[in-house]
Amino acid sequence: MRKGLFITIVVAMLVGLVLTGSSPLMAEDTIQLRLSSFVPPKHFMNAGILQPWVEQIEKRSNGRLKIRIYSGSALGKPQDQYDIVVRGAADIAWGVAAYNPGRFPLTTVMELPFMYPNAEIGCRMIQRLYDKGYLESEYRDVKLLALGMPPGLDIHSNKGLIRSIDDLSGMKVRVNSAMMGNLVKGWGKTPVAMPATEIYLSLDRGVIDVIFLDSLTLFGMRLNEVTKFHTVLGMSNTNFWFAMNKRTWDLLPSDLKGIVNDLSGEYLSADIHGKAADKVLKGALNKLEKAGHRVYRLSPDELDAWKKASTPAYDAWLKDMAAKGLPGKRVLEAAQALRAELVK
Repeated sequence: MRKGLFITIVVAMLVGLVLTGSSPLMAEDTIQLRLSSFVPPKHFMNAGILQPWVEQIEKRSNGRLKIRIYSGSALGKPQDQYDIVVRGAADIAWGVAAYNPGRFPLTTVMELPFMYPNAEIGCRMIQRLYDKGYLESEYRDVKLLALGMPPGLDIHSNKGLIRSIDDLSGMKVRVNSAMMGNLVKGWGKTPVAMPATEIYLSLDRGVIDVIFLDSLTLFGMRLNEVTKFHTVLGMSNTNFWFAMNKRTWDLLPSDLKGIVNDLSGEYLSADIHGKAADKVLKGALNKLEKAGHRVYRLSPDELDAWKKASTPAYDAWLKDMAAKGLPGKRVLEAAQALRAELVK
């Protein structure tokens, strides 16, 4: 009996040690979580969004919940962020949906050209689509914290100023999503897909000539060093997500769950990120001009030409969703209704 009891106690202790080592939630007083971010430490998303958010959580929890940011792809590559948080290699992560093509099909409604006018409204649109249940099925394997939209895509080049689609002729254009790639193909131009982390050297070495990227991210990736010509376009960008590992979420005490929920959703997406992104974007464009870069703002007629050339993307998207058996028409109509409600 004593031997059996001893073995039982030892096994119980070993199991306890394994569980303690595998979860950051076993500390009695302070819970430490790991947040994966693939961009450099000084990038706007880290310094301007995640760090203030982490500090708010720590303050509201009186130091009981601490979150450490692992930046610069320390925990995984950009395209691996979602899987990292699903399997628990990170407790929290954020990522760009377009790095996982086909994984979030209905969410790509927000990538349709000129779907939203600025980051704040785009963030409110996509978060409300999720809150109303239109996108919920695509994020079932995580505790989704928020969905968001960056500022719209502008055009950046080291070859010359781009005013019209014809100006892209003969140039290799880096695109940030499958939808944008199909659009560029439809224009008869040459799209090149690559992760954001490869853009700098590709521009510097002439692998690509033009990028569609929001001007805010331009500075975060130091791409202002390898581009000189910038066209303000504001075409829809690809969405990003913030998510927590499900087991991590389940193990959090209920009061800490309440704090995380209060500081996530539309608050994190639009009130923290969207408003800040729109404000910093203006400063980024001014900074480019002061540095001697050429920043071109399209005339209404020039912008209309880009919009008209981009409308085939809507029909193509609806056909693609229908082929997948997904309610694309319903989601598109909901997104357009939200835009009408928010743009006043």
